[in-house]
Amino acid sequence: MDDSQKAPDSDISPLGPPTVSNGPQLVPTFPQTSFPKQYDLQDCLRWLYTNNPFYVISAVLVLYGLRISFNTSGPTFQIGALMIGLTAYTALLAGAAWFLIRFGKLWEDVRTLLLLVVLLLLAISASFDETLATSVERPGTGIPLPFYGGLAFAIVLCEALLRGIGLRLPAGFRLPFHAIMATFYLYPVVLIQWIHDPKAPSINWGLFCFSAVMGGVFLTLLPAIRRGPNYVGNNGSPWRWPWYPWVLFGVLAFGVCARAYYLCYSLHGVGEPGSIFGFYFLVPFLFVANILLLEVGIVSHHKNVIRLALVLPVGLVALAVTASPLDAADLGFLTLFHDTLRMSPLFLAMSAVTAFYFVALLRRVPDAWLAFSATLIAFSFCDPRTYNPNTSAGPYGLPIFAAGGLFLIVGVMRRHAVGCLLGACCAVSAVWIDFHETPFGEYHGAIPVHLLLASILVVGAVFRDEWGKWIQNLGAAAILLLTLTAANCPAWRCGDLPDTMLTFYPPTVAVGAVAYGFLVKNRWYYASAVGSVCGWSAGTGWNTYRQARNAVVGLNYIVLGAIFFLVAIVVSLSKMGLLRRLFLRGRKKD
Repeated sequence: MDDSQKAPDSDISPLGPPTVSNGPQLVPTFPQTSFPKQYDLQDCLRWLYTNNPFYVISAVLVLYGLRISFNTSGPTFQIGALMIGLTAYTALLAGAAWFLIRFGKLWEDVRTLLLLVVLLLLAISASFDETLATSVERPGTGIPLPFYGGLAFAIVLCEALLRGIGLRLPAGFRLPFHAIMATFYLYPVVLIQWIHDPKAPSINWGLFCFSAVMGGVFLTLLPAIRRGPNYVGNNGSPWRWPWYPWVLFGVLAFGVCARAYYLCYSLHGVGEPGSIFGFYFLVPFLFVANILLLEVGIVSHHKNVIRLALVLPVGLVALAVTASPLDAADLGFLTLFHDTLRMSPLFLAMSAVTAFYFVALLRRVPDAWLAFSATLIAFSFCDPRTYNPNTSAGPYGLPIFAAGGLFLIVGVMRRHAVGCLLGACCAVSAVWIDFHETPFGEYHGAIPVHLLLASILVVGAVFRDEWGKWIQNLGAAAILLLTLTAANCPAWRCGDLPDTMLTFYPPTVAVGAVAYGFLVKNRWYYASAVGSVCGWSAGTGWNTYRQARNAVVGLNYIVLGAIFFLVAIVVSLSKMGLLRRLFLRGRKKD
């Protein structure tokens, strides 16, 4: 069957019934419009089936129901019932995890169950704080038995669960995990001996030091970190480093922060308004966590993790910002803090962060020198009495001078023009800060300013790369600015410098600019010299005119008359056609 015997093509018009085409026709095409996907009930059910958030919902509801059903500050029966309920539900979740792995290998659901078990074990450790708090009024209800029993239950349950599902957690991680759990349960028991007097320094320092103690326990993870990702390679599950086991310790770290707050809420000044807790309570623990993060980045050679570890200390400094002890509502702990340590939380945090960057610098961590230098500059505005930006002191020259020395060393070693220039600027600024009341700081800072200019010129002459060219151009602009300021700014004439020196300063600098421009082959210095001479001429002429105007009262009118005379001459020459003939003659020569 040839093409002539085929049935004619049918075209469907969007505005009418189908039409039969008798020949080639141009069929209009319409652009396809993409509409957002409409999610129906089936998609929602599929998402719920895949992610299975019902374990989390169940745990939240059960925990809340048990908490409001039993009073931990009430009779012993209430305390026992709450403990039985929490441990039974936690054991139920652990049994569900064992069943899902034993018969279904559902590692995705088991991951949620294991994290819930850990969270519930932490919740059990915090559920009996009020029991200790009421031991002053009801000695019979304040026994630490729930904490001991809870710790034993946590150890036995975790070990049984790990063995039951065949999940391998090496000793380098398992021992720190049990130590962290033991600290959660036993630390409130240590505080029980001081809880009877909420204003005593012992209970206040005990609550503050919880973060530091937890940080020390977390430091026991360092040996496991240094063994690298292969240490948990064959763990019996599809989970790989760093998600396993660092998600677990991330949950524990979150629990430490929450526990630090809840300890202050439940064990200090029961029934009284206010709390000694401040965000600076978390700084010791988070500082240790940042040390571990940096170690993970160094061992795994992960640059993004290293950069993150170098940036996060800025947040620690922000957490350490507090109010002044005079206007703080922390029940006087800030005053106790300063009187005992002779420093503010902000100063202590800045000292720790500076030490952290210094150690990172010694270990040759990339970009640690830059972070250390920036911290030294910021540290120059902080002293032991600094609590926030409103109470900042300084600046002090020594930290800035040290930062400048580091910039210079790195700039010379790496042949980096900007580093050398920053080092010179920091050094000059530090000397000016410490010696601004000496002759070095007189003459409105003329000596430091010219030292900075000399630094720019030297660095621009030594480095001939792209950054060196930018610094050379910066020097040309600085020369023009200085000469115009010296010629026209009256402030520089208020010092002991003679007027003759200021008068001949611009042309002298202009000559030096021409010589330097010839040396480095930069034409911008010629332009700077011309601008300096023009500015100097204008300034000198204006000063001469002002002095002459004092002697000749009508000098303004005389000058205006001369200007208008020149305008009149130009108009007359234009009428004569002289200007036109001169213009045409010039064009013929071209």
